[in-house]
Amino acid sequence: RIGAFAEAKAGLTWLLHRLGDGTQPQVCYTLSGDHVADATTVALPGYKGSAPVRIGNLAGEQHQHGIYGDIFETAGRFVACGNVLDARSAETLSHLADECADRWRLPDAGIWELHEDRHYTMSKISCWQALQRAIELVDAGQMPSTCRDRWSRERDRIAAWIGEHCWSEKRGAYLMYPGTERLDASLALAVRFRFDGEDRLARTLDAIDAELGAGDFHYRYSGAADEEGCFLACTFWMVEARMLLGQRERAQGQFDAAMATLGARGVGTYAEMIDPETHAFLGNTPQGLTHLAIIQAIATLGGREL
Repeated sequence: RIGAFAEAKAGLTWLLHRLGDGTQPQVCYTLSGDHVADATTVALPGYKGSAPVRIGNLAGEQHQHGIYGDIFETAGRFVACGNVLDARSAETLSHLADECADRWRLPDAGIWELHEDRHYTMSKISCWQALQRAIELVDAGQMPSTCRDRWSRERDRIAAWIGEHCWSEKRGAYLMYPGTERLDASLALAVRFRFDGEDRLARTLDAIDAELGAGDFHYRYSGAADEEGCFLACTFWMVEARMLLGQRERAQGQFDAAMATLGARGVGTYAEMIDPETHAFLGNTPQGLTHLAIIQAIATLGGREL
């Protein structure tokens, strides 16, 4: 939607080719398609003493159900732009939809790549998203219809499970996972994914603002303030979500406030996190996810849902 058609097509083609070997999909790969090496610590002080310094990626061996949603959302947008899935890609996606239908009941590391596997609400929503997009691709004639009924049943079971186990009337919000009182700012993405229940999602956004908001920005989840700064992408996910729910004035206000603070930083490239008090950038710099979240928010505010 931003004009990078060749890059988008090449990226999806590469990914589907890599996923077509029948092995379980990984969270990340090297550019050559190999598995990412485990993280190792090196004896360096780090930026302003931010130790430890690691090479590699601890998420390489994690299970994250969000990958199913990402894959199918990308495939759906690829088709929506006028492209056609070839037979091999359609077969690969069918296998992945079956795998998602099998695995959604299992715990995972979640979008935040946490060390303890749990039944994270956002992971379940991502599985719902994957199966919903798979059904849409079938209905568009892009995937075989053999397992459509099964995917539809599992999609509905996921939604029912989330409604029963992940909603807290006491908190007025979807929780980070069942059995906790913690909140998770990534749940703002559920609005983009068109997950059922706008009223509950709107109440969840209010709870996130109240508990995870700090100045113009947001922490990732309850308790994160004790160990890190605000995660910039979360704020722009919130802007996008409020706009999609029809809360234009509030969305524009949040966006303007955040960009005014970031604009004072100077060069126009943004980090992973920010200290809400000093406005010092923290974490990965530059962070592609932050820039993507800003682009998405701008497009949504302008009436172009990417």
